[in-house]
Order: sequence, then structure tokens, then C-alpha cells
Amino acid sequence: MKSTFLYIMMVALLTACGHRASNTSSDNDSLAVDSMPIPDTPIELTLDTIQYEKEDSIASVKISIIWPKNGPKALVDSIRKFICEELSGEPVIGEDKPQVKLYEDGKAAVEACGVNSYKQLAKIWHESKEEGYAEGMTYGYFKGVHFQIETDKYVSYFSHTEGFTGGAHGYNMGYGMTFSKRNGQRIGYESEYDSKAEKFVIKNQTLFRITENPKLQAMLKEGVRSYFAEFSKDPISDEELSEQLNGVEDINKIPLPQFAPYFSERGLEFGYQQYEIAPYAAGLPSFCIPYDKIRPYLTKEAAELIK
Repeated sequence: MKSTFLYIMMVALLTACGHRASNTSSDNDSLAVDSMPIPDTPIELTLDTIQYEKEDSIASVKISIIWPKNGPKALVDSIRKFICEELSGEPVIGEDKPQVKLYEDGKAAVEACGVNSYKQLAKIWHESKEEGYAEGMTYGYFKGVHFQIETDKYVSYFSHTEGFTGGAHGYNMGYGMTFSKRNGQRIGYESEYDSKAEKFVIKNQTLFRITENPKLQAMLKEGVRSYFAEFSKDPISDEELSEQLNGVEDINKIPLPQFAPYFSERGLEFGYQQYEIAPYAAGLPSFCIPYDKIRPYLTKEAAELIK
């Protein structure tokens, strides 16, 4: 698939931020909370859909989350912390990690994110206008952190971010997170950029018990190949695949994504960000590896989720 079905659902749920200024403007913002029914799902969580929106000729901000109201405490606390971490991000991505404020009230978390995001966009818009760059443009920021699936073993969420602050194009990010229902533990890993090695280094691994296995590397290679095959009528050779990638010296050793894969109905969902292994025009390379193929490489904690 050119993108995962979850990503498509996210984009359909809310319209992405526009780049051109509209003829109308409004100083009003809106904040809405709705209970979210999820039919035909064995679910213990009670969820609210919370949305914030503010749009005028300067900036368009849309924040949307699915907030756990009730459920197993360890699970609810873990999901809420993840959502708050995601909402701490800002429209202008800096080198320093943003300060995370934990909320028990999802409405307050969304409102704070929306208000702060608009203020930051308006500030840089006015600065750009003074320099002659922002005229006729609307800056934008969209953040969605949404529930995807709950089984008797795990819950998965997906975080999607889009932004535009001038320039040739905006930016787009999407990744998931899986939580064990037994104790709320995040099943995945963290990554940190090593400027000396010029690559992301994985730490706090709870997903894969081994990452240098040639068979796992082969599955990553074929997964990436399947993504680019969507754009080609003919099979893609190793040489052609290598030409599609950036910063990958050996296509037999494609690195794991910066953000950990997450669990879905189909299997383990892998997704790379813009510029991570391919040029901007390639989009966000993504693919799914079925559980029966990926299971041998998972940690005990991860494998327990798909028994």
C-alpha cells in the first residue's frame, strides 16, 4: 500500500491544513467533546473524541485526540501520558525536546495544545510577513492522536502530524504506539539521533529481541520494495530499489524505522518518515509484516500480545 489503511483513515477524519489564505477569517476557536462508540470490538476502555479548531487568514490549527476516560488504570495512565507527549510537540520542530505536561483532563490538554500552537504560528507568520514571505499564505498545523484497535491483549494508537510554515512544502509525520493491556507497558523502542554516526540509535527496546538478524533484514528490504512496487508496473530490481533510497548504503541492511512499528489487525505496521530512507517525493514508505513471519524476532513481551 502507498500508505497504511490507518493513515488513510486519519486523513479522512479531518481535512489537512491548507496552505493558501482564505477570503474569510474568524477569531473564534472551537473545542468539542464527544463520546466515541466503537462497535464490534472487545473493549474495556471508555473513550472521548476531543477536537480543537481555530482558523483565520493567518493560521489554521486543528487538534484531534481520542482520550481514554475509563479503563484499567495502568493502561489508561500509559495512554494518557503518550497523548500528552504527542501534544507537547510544536508546529516549528526544534532540536530540543519539548517540555511535557501531564493532564488528567483531555479537554484541557487539547485546548492548551491548540492555543499554544496558534500563538506560535501567528508569531512566525508575522515575522515572515515583515520579511516579505508570508503574504497570501495561511500557516497550518494538524495533530491527531487516535485510537486504532483494542484486543484482549493490547491497544494501539496512531499519531499523525502535518504542518506548513512557508517554504516549498509542508511536513508530514505518522507513527503508532502499542500498549500491553496487562500492565500498560509500551511495546516498541525509542530512538535518538547520533550526530557523530549520523544515524538514529535505538534504545529501550521492548519489541525486537534481535535486530541484526539477516532474515529480519530481508523482510525489511522486501517490505520497502513492496511500497515502491505500488508505483511500478514491473518488478523492482535491487538496483532500482537502491536508486529509490537515500542514505542507505546497503539495501540488505535497511535500518529499522525511527519510530517503532505498531500492532494492527493485519500484523506489525512499519512506517518511515519523510527523508528517513527516501526523498520527499517518495512520501512515507510503509508496509506490514504478518505476525506469523515476524513472531520469531519479537521479545517475550511483544510475542505475548499475539498469542
